[in-house]
Amino acid sequence: MVSTHHFDEALVDNAIKKGINYLLSRAIHGRWRGFPTMAGESDIWVTGFIVTHIYKLCLHEQVIEEAQKFLLKSRQPSNGWSYSTTVPSDADSTAWCLMAIQSGSLLTALELANAKSFLWSHFIANGISTYKVDSGIREFISAPNNEAIQGWTSAHTDVSIAAVLADINNEKVTEIITWLTDQQTNEGFIDSYWWRGPFYTTTILLRALSLRQESLSNAHAKKIIESLIKRQLPDGGFGLDTSTHLDPFTTALSLESFLHLSGNDSPPEKHLCAKSLLQSQNEEGSWEGNYILRIPAPNILDPNQVVAWNTHHGGGNSFVKDQDGLFATAMACYALDCYKRNEMNKINGLSFKTLKN
Repeated sequence: MVSTHHFDEALVDNAIKKGINYLLSRAIHGRWRGFPTMAGESDIWVTGFIVTHIYKLCLHEQVIEEAQKFLLKSRQPSNGWSYSTTVPSDADSTAWCLMAIQSGSLLTALELANAKSFLWSHFIANGISTYKVDSGIREFISAPNNEAIQGWTSAHTDVSIAAVLADINNEKVTEIITWLTDQQTNEGFIDSYWWRGPFYTTTILLRALSLRQESLSNAHAKKIIESLIKRQLPDGGFGLDTSTHLDPFTTALSLESFLHLSGNDSPPEKHLCAKSLLQSQNEEGSWEGNYILRIPAPNILDPNQVVAWNTHHGGGNSFVKDQDGLFATAMACYALDCYKRNEMNKINGLSFKTLKN
């Protein structure tokens, strides 16, 4: 791929502004709803994830303050958060909600400690499980026994790295990062449990390492960059699984990965990725949502072994759509902001890691 790169700060700023305005317009009473499943739509987890990625871009917006207050009130007696008010609390929702309320600025020291204690109580086999066996999830889905939920109660790569982000200096972080990097595929990526494709966990791992001012081995980083370039579509974007059509969520994750891996270098593929993301934005400011979330049946330990997935009922072994493109838009705004700051840092002679921290 060959690209003549010219960074247009105003163009990027305008895209981010339009994306943020779209997201703010979709919030109802300080919360967002998305991903319709058999358990209904999520409002707590979805709100936590979105706020985490956009709050720095709209610090003084009333919607963000309302969302944080909603999350504060949504914490369950377990001291954790959940997919929605009807579903038992879990580690992933807890991690993103903790990040959304800024890990303590709105919680008392005791509340923060209790929330983190709940999060790390999911530590099992070097990683973090989404649910604990005694969480109530078995009763909630009417599973006959604990074996029937062994998939959902095992250690998950994507949930583990979210927990790391939520409590970046926890004593278990190094062990989890080692466990994750040991699971790299032939392409260097880290597969996910709840997400289609390896981009989610890989990108969040790189984000966590950047925050800790650490990095992958040169060999591992080189392998990921080569695999990103190999998977990149002719238009600069990235498809979901084997699709040849750009998926904004996957493209935004890939752009962030490029930034962490290339630092101040300017490979043309990185700029093509940013350009494709900018060009795929809808007129009203959103980015198109796709079937990015997957729900393995609760007994499934390895989702990659599932032969047939459906897109209809939102139950076991199903793909679930990012309705209204909420996650795609939040991630695109976040990645483009990282891209902009990276480019500005290059102009000012600073590093991306310096800027990220």
